Amino acid sequence: MTNQKLGLSSAIAAGIGLIVATSCLVTLSQGVGFAGKGFIFALAIACGLNILVAFSFAELNALMPITGGLGQYTLAAMGPFISMIAVIGGYLICNIFAASSEAAMIGFVVTSSVLPNVSPLLITLITVAILFVINIFGIRSYAKTQVIVTAIMIGSMITLAVIGALKLGSGEIVAQTTQAFNPMGFEVVSMTALAFWLFIGVEFVLPLTKDIEKPEKNIPRGMILALLILMVVQSIMTFAISNYVPYEILQTSNQPHMEFARLMLGEFGTTWMTIISVGAVISTLNTVLASIPRMLLGLAEGGMLPKAFAKTNRHGVPYNSLFLMTGAIVTALLTGVTSADDLIKFILTGCLFWMIAYIITHLNVLILRKRYPDVKRSFCVKLFGLPQIIGIIGMVYMITHIIDEPVLRKEIYTTAGIFMAVLVAYCFIWVKFVMKKGLFKTISMEEVIAQDIIDSDLDCDEDKKLETVLG
Repeated sequence: MTNQKLGLSSAIAAGIGLIVATSCLVTLSQGVGFAGKGFIFALAIACGLNILVAFSFAELNALMPITGGLGQYTLAAMGPFISMIAVIGGYLICNIFAASSEAAMIGFVVTSSVLPNVSPLLITLITVAILFVINIFGIRSYAKTQVIVTAIMIGSMITLAVIGALKLGSGEIVAQTTQAFNPMGFEVVSMTALAFWLFIGVEFVLPLTKDIEKPEKNIPRGMILALLILMVVQSIMTFAISNYVPYEILQTSNQPHMEFARLMLGEFGTTWMTIISVGAVISTLNTVLASIPRMLLGLAEGGMLPKAFAKTNRHGVPYNSLFLMTGAIVTALLTGVTSADDLIKFILTGCLFWMIAYIITHLNVLILRKRYPDVKRSFCVKLFGLPQIIGIIGMVYMITHIIDEPVLRKEIYTTAGIFMAVLVAYCFIWVKFVMKKGLFKTISMEEVIAQDIIDSDLDCDEDKKLETVLG
């Protein structure tokens, strides 16, 4: 495997990478439309809940600095059955739909503004193929792309936010129908579920643990700094959007972030926001293709997936897992799922699984603290377990307030129930009849770490043998 290491900037870029998606730009604008500048309060609560998630992930990573992330943590805390549900449901299923919908956006954006005579699907597939090639060549290739794209994207967002907040745009300052800073009052708390999606996914830096320099320091710092940077940028953006776009337009537009750019800076603003949107899609897909395969590698190392998914190439990339994730995204695109009318239902269903994964994460911390009270942790925020308890309560709140529309909410719960039933059945059969182990039979942290090291060493040996043969 490669000995090249990534610094704090790469950890921050990976943390930001999945969070700043095109759908998040839309969500932020819509949130301002309904809650006004008071949406900042919902942002603050959501950011706080995600910092609690970062605390739990950072502590688990301090205990077990391994590639597989949540799957391996849960294997030590609650056994293979829950581990498979957490990773396959919370990450694989969720991101097949979320990543493919983001991928579809780049085709529509490019063809509508630059190449009107080219098929949007063709543009999307070419983009996915390029990012696949970037990731197949290893973590350094991924990191260079991610840092550049993230820097351009965040830099542009900060610039637009400052221009709008200081009222320096060429457009007309709007007089909102309500001048109240927080027109919703205490009810703005109900917007937390919407704001939460603006910070979700910071833990995607964890599968890169082996490739991060001083991970015991840079992993926690990277996650927390990524969340704080986004909180600041989105808060300034809240004021900027309020200055230039009527709340009524924000509530009803399908692309409210594009309306903001157009009304503030005209056609130049539209072009600029298009570049940001393209960057957001590339950043999201790049992070998914770098991180999800490494999560699957962790399951395979623990025997919870076929060993083929644990194989890595000479660049340290779990190539079969990367092929699986890329193939799933391409299949979703080719079958038209990403353009279906009920796409939002599938995305929110995936997000519901993500919340369940976060609950499992918090429980892992509490269980392993009790089981290994004397093990030294390079990162730990105990406070009598309150961060985890508050985090779990917050996740339950998000799940029960997934969306305000009753009919759609029922459909989401029904769809989630079907997916969960299939997933539970698959995981049960695999653990009982393939692994032939107890559903909740845990192994020690030492065994998890040792297995991770053994598999890594085997891959290194295989690479050395291959290099020798090839001369």
